[in-house]
Amino acid sequence: MIVEIEETNGVAVLTIDNPPVNMGDTAMRTALAEALDKVAAQSGLVGVVLASAGTHFYAGSDISEFDRPMQAPQLPDVIARIENLGVPVVAALTGLALGGGLELALGCDLRIGDPTTIVGFPEVTLGILPGAGGTVRTARLVGVPSAIDLVGSARRVKADEALSLGLLDEVVPADVLLARAVERAATLGAKNRLVDRPAPVSDETAVEAARAAVSKRARPNVLAAVDVVCTGASLEGREALRRERALFDELRVTDEAANLRYLFFAKRRAAKAVRSRTPAPQISAIGVAGAGTMGAALAGAFAARGYEVIVFDSNRAALDRVADRSGITPTDSIADLGRADLIVDAVFEDMDVKKSLLREVEPHLDDTAVIVSNTSYLDLNEMASVLTVPGRFAGLHFFNPPDRNPLVEIIRTSTTDERTLAVLSAVVTRLGKTPIPAGIGDGFVANRVYADYRMQAEFLVEDGASPAEVDAALIELGFAIGPFAVADMSGLDIAWARRKRLADTRDPRQRYVDIADRLCEAGRLGKKTGAGWYDYPDGAKRGVVDPRVDAITEKARADAGVTARPVTGDEIRDRVLASMVCAAAGLVEAGVAQRASDIDVALTEGFAFPARLGGPVRALAQRDRAEVVSALEAAYRSCPVSFAIAEPAAAGEIPDTIEKILEAVR
Repeated sequence: MIVEIEETNGVAVLTIDNPPVNMGDTAMRTALAEALDKVAAQSGLVGVVLASAGTHFYAGSDISEFDRPMQAPQLPDVIARIENLGVPVVAALTGLALGGGLELALGCDLRIGDPTTIVGFPEVTLGILPGAGGTVRTARLVGVPSAIDLVGSARRVKADEALSLGLLDEVVPADVLLARAVERAATLGAKNRLVDRPAPVSDETAVEAARAAVSKRARPNVLAAVDVVCTGASLEGREALRRERALFDELRVTDEAANLRYLFFAKRRAAKAVRSRTPAPQISAIGVAGAGTMGAALAGAFAARGYEVIVFDSNRAALDRVADRSGITPTDSIADLGRADLIVDAVFEDMDVKKSLLREVEPHLDDTAVIVSNTSYLDLNEMASVLTVPGRFAGLHFFNPPDRNPLVEIIRTSTTDERTLAVLSAVVTRLGKTPIPAGIGDGFVANRVYADYRMQAEFLVEDGASPAEVDAALIELGFAIGPFAVADMSGLDIAWARRKRLADTRDPRQRYVDIADRLCEAGRLGKKTGAGWYDYPDGAKRGVVDPRVDAITEKARADAGVTARPVTGDEIRDRVLASMVCAAAGLVEAGVAQRASDIDVALTEGFAFPARLGGPVRALAQRDRAEVVSALEAAYRSCPVSFAIAEPAAAGEIPDTIEKILEAVR
């Protein structure tokens, strides 16, 4: 039984048990509706309690149902049954009460939580808005400004804050939660329907401040949710509910919402793929080798999650980066890393330097210690070869800045054991990161796809587009910033070093654009030097077009025998998108990426590809066949060697390898 009914002192306790997290699916809603109908027919009851048999009260709705016509009873119908009962209903909250779970609780007459309770409305992150009274009842309970924040931010609120806001009426110890809920249900006496209340009078300044706090770049559904909160507060309750549900139903079937649901499940699959069946040992201390920009940021990220962090660097000046940070112990003795359960290599991106570190550090470690490298490109199997116990070694690739960028690649070498994978999965989970599995290959997954994205952008410039035109076209696609502005921010010397490292192995038939090399040779290394693809006069935050770049570009085109031509925004977007998909197909075919959806996760999480499009593979998959062929052909013709995988497109066909990954994400 999903819902059990027991009577205690005239109070009917409805206990929900829909493992593993009390997800609100059709079966659960049906069971709850039937239980409420039974309770409504009982005589002699003085109250009802909604409780959970598990860890979570109601973790949220089953969003997979949103891809199909919604089945009755829908959540608003269940909540209406609660409000129509003649006796008060108390929600006993524990664990997660998110989305529909919080809406269910708001339909009750009183809400009591235990200290584990976490509430919130995640709906706007899925391209929709709360559609079962979340905007309406929240505004009437806590006021419009707080409701705007809760609905528009999608943030999770812990029990103490929920109590201070008024979302919870009480917070009690977990062992007395049910008894206290029964007691309150028995003595409450009268109904307290939020939908019948007027919203508290709100200061207009506070309302406008809450509106202003919502990002100006927020998606339309977020802005619509904020509007519904504000307008609903001035409407009669039932009319406000009707309007909210109508907009929910409209947003639920948009492409953007479907793409965001796709990414939601793609992230779940990727996280599941990096879990190990081997139990993870407790990790309390983490050692970071290297106190450079990345090492210092990693140390801060680990310390923020409660790990003891030891940072080693032979350069005392570098250690000053972390010397005053809480939870971090700097040291210039490599032996001190022996206290760590996990050691992260964050030293200079050079194979000899990294192998030397591994040889030096291993003798100081316990047999159970795990070692990982944060390398972006280097061969992890070669690194593992210098270790006495290579099974404890793997790649754990964070993306810049590691304290804010959610993406982490977990890279298994040919010798990595299950215990090591279990440790890495547990650490990544504790950090709150989005992991994907990756295999051995230059650039692994995300950087490999991004390299072809950047390469195609440079082809487009050599063909006749300006850096500013390419950036503008991709911003129009949905990127927050274009590839040339990004390159200036990260530094042109990073990619330059990689190109020089790969020069001896580059196919001489492959098209190579040397404009970026010429910029570097001219000392234009990006924002840090005041000039790169753009100029940054007087430390300007945003670059401005520099005629000197035009001159360098024109000379490079002439030397390459390329005659510049106009390039449209559509061509820019098509070629960039097709290039990324070509790279994705190659990675899946080679086994470096397990799934095409992992690549969409990597690019949306790590490189801010517009999530509303679902990622590059999903985005191309949703185009019609003729457009796909045209885009692939354009990428192929830009360099038949780099994009050889797309050759069939020149004959009007979608290559089988690409067809497979497109089909997999539709």
